[in-house]
Amino acid sequence: MSRRTVVIVAAILVIAGLVLGATVDMGFLALFGLGALGPSILRAFGILRDLDEFESRAAQRAGFHAFLAGGVFLCAVATIKSWGEANLDHEQISASAALAVMLVTYLSSRLVSFWGAREAAFRVLLVFGSFWLAFALLSHPGLEGLIEALVTVPFFALAFAAKRWPRIAGVLLLVSAGAAFWLFKLYRVFAGNQGSLMVLIVFVVPLVAMGIALLSDRGNPHAD
Repeated sequence: MSRRTVVIVAAILVIAGLVLGATVDMGFLALFGLGALGPSILRAFGILRDLDEFESRAAQRAGFHAFLAGGVFLCAVATIKSWGEANLDHEQISASAALAVMLVTYLSSRLVSFWGAREAAFRVLLVFGSFWLAFALLSHPGLEGLIEALVTVPFFALAFAAKRWPRIAGVLLLVSAGAAFWLFKLYRVFAGNQGSLMVLIVFVVPLVAMGIALLSDRGNPHAD
């Protein structure tokens, strides 16, 4: 099975799992797990051999980064929530948030390792822009949706700027991440707001990751 086929099948499973899990039954998140983790598990057992040596190294590096990010997140949350106590039986940590941290880290690291910072940022920003554009148009049909769709313009502009002016785009991405933190009132995460935590992880963290990657850009290691 080719890598492209694996990516397509995995993406379909991930999307189906998220949509059905949010609208029908959380049990459908099993599909999300199959798409997000299944290919890596099959590769680890040697059943799936769709990656070349360079891609395998990028995947291994991304997995190590995801492990570190997940470990740091869990340790931080466990420490903060259990502060002042001496009991390990009352920890309350969101499994979905921990999974999101690890997957966002894995995907960001793997994209940068494989494509290079410029191409990775370009692709991530196009995906983000397209997602928010569809969300604005579908949730608010008509003129209101078009006005809200203007928020996506910076995503597309920075996507193309990342290829030509990576340092400038990197700075603007970090500024945008900071602005989004205050615009969406994500500081509520410090009060235990679960929704703010998820938005912070899946929206702001990738922007910060791509911004830092662009600022330390050394070119594309695996150009087409």
